[in-house]
Amino acid sequence: MTPRRQSVSANFLMGGGILPLALYIAWVAAFLITTVPGQPPRVPIIDPIGMVGLGMVVYLGSFIVAGLGIVWSWLLARAYPERRTRRALVLPVIVILVLVLPFVVP
Repeated sequence: MTPRRQSVSANFLMGGGILPLALYIAWVAAFLITTVPGQPPRVPIIDPIGMVGLGMVVYLGSFIVAGLGIVWSWLLARAYPERRTRRALVLPVIVILVLVLPFVVP
């Protein structure tokens, strides 16, 4: 596999790893925004404990898949200095920030 294809695959892993986490966050945000006290919720959710469990599973899966993409991208940048473009260096940083954000924001 060429270095360019490997880089594209690593970027796909990072994006594919973050996508379930983004969908989960959007689902919870939509629930919180559309909920009116005294009325049934417009966005269906499972019970709160199930939501926490689902969030942990989604985060763990995102961490594993996106983490593999970050490590692969880092190894490619080290092995092929000509592949070190701005996008190849910024994308892993953005993914790391997204994965660390739940621990920083209370």
